[in-house]
Amino acid sequence: MSSHLPAFIRRDWLDVGDGHVLHLAQHGNPDGIPLLFLHGGPGGGCAVEDLRLFDRDTFHIFLLDQRGAGRSKPHGELKHNDLLHLLGDIERVRLWLNIPAWCVVGGSFGATLGFIYSCLYPQRVLSQVLWGLFIPNEEGANWLYGNQGAATLFPQDYLEFTALAPFSAKIDTLFKRYQSGFLDPDVDTRLEYVRGWLKWELALALPGAELPESGTPLAKSLAEIELHYASQQYFGAYALMREMACGIKADTVILQGEMDWVCPSVIVEKFLEEFGSGDMKYTLIKGGYHALANDKMFLEVVYAVQEMANNMREIDK
Repeated sequence: MSSHLPAFIRRDWLDVGDGHVLHLAQHGNPDGIPLLFLHGGPGGGCAVEDLRLFDRDTFHIFLLDQRGAGRSKPHGELKHNDLLHLLGDIERVRLWLNIPAWCVVGGSFGATLGFIYSCLYPQRVLSQVLWGLFIPNEEGANWLYGNQGAATLFPQDYLEFTALAPFSAKIDTLFKRYQSGFLDPDVDTRLEYVRGWLKWELALALPGAELPESGTPLAKSLAEIELHYASQQYFGAYALMREMACGIKADTVILQGEMDWVCPSVIVEKFLEEFGSGDMKYTLIKGGYHALANDKMFLEVVYAVQEMANNMREIDK
């Protein structure tokens, strides 16, 4: 998806209070359709590779690193880092940019965040494309971290994941052991726990892929922020999704991989059947995994974003 426009417009660090400063990068066409990209994790941060999803002639793209993630400061900070703060930050950024409404694109936890944002601020979202939607209820968490969900499909990987923690059927025990491991005074022990956490996630997101170097600050903050949210039941995210989903006004496209073992389609479909609305278009992607490194998912997301742009142009006529 080539573009004659400069890829980069500007970057800013925005003070949102509580000691947090967010990194915001702008790319694409300054006069294009405003589009907010929400990264996953939580704690994943944005990357220049995310721009591959978008036609930069068409969109004015905003890559926002959430609290503690990416280039936002302080790196990996957990204090005042919760769901309501992330949602409030999105609105602060929108107001700072003086944008009446924008499109939203996000995957995994970014899809969850975008879904809830469009519930709370229905007039601020023009249209959205979400993929790998994570349903942050007890079933979703147990599938991901318990011994009766994804663990039954990837038993050897789960054994390695739980080898660092005493065996327990309760995921709270697993979380506490990993929290202790992340804070261990020995640097090699801390890296072992970070690697254990991320290796399990990668085994589900893109089976067979090799874990890249996990000794970087970005890897450590991703693992710590993910655990922070998981151990707090995602700060009430599911209750907001369940209670307010009917309030979404924007055209909403949800793409879920057939082989998404992080956020399995059966949990998403159950949620949408009970709480979804007519403005939501759900598609199961045959052969799709969770990660966009999987070509099936990547191409489907690109197509959905292009269709969103086409629809926006029709509305403007």
